[in-house]
Amino acid sequence: MTETMQQYSQAETNRLIRAELKASYPGTSFTVRACNGAGITQTVIGWEIRYRPTSVEFDGYFSPETCELAAGPSEAEIDALATRYSSWEWTGNDGVRDQAPERLVATETGELPHLVRYGAGNVTAYPRYRNIDL
Repeated sequence: MTETMQQYSQAETNRLIRAELKASYPGTSFTVRACNGAGITQTVIGWEIRYRPTSVEFDGYFSPETCELAAGPSEAEIDALATRYSSWEWTGNDGVRDQAPERLVATETGELPHLVRYGAGNVTAYPRYRNIDL
């Protein structure tokens, strides 16, 4: 770790995540929760993805073949944001995690980027799907 690296706690990292979510998706309500225990640190981002059935084959569950999504952030968009703040990364298919490298981030407008290490551990996107016709 270098002297110029900025280290964020999990609470500080979660505040940064909330601020970015609010700025990027102003009409969407999110939860950002710390889930810690047994030697792990995790942050879970929750939100609602709304869908409408479009096919007679609809079986009561969301499927891209039988439903259309309402406006709002996709799971892939929030996964990408979560990956940026995660301080762990998976190092293969064996389920082993490793500490992610520091990231070069510009935190203030007009300021040069600097090294940052986030303290949220594994950051996960966990949407709730809801049928808007019900």
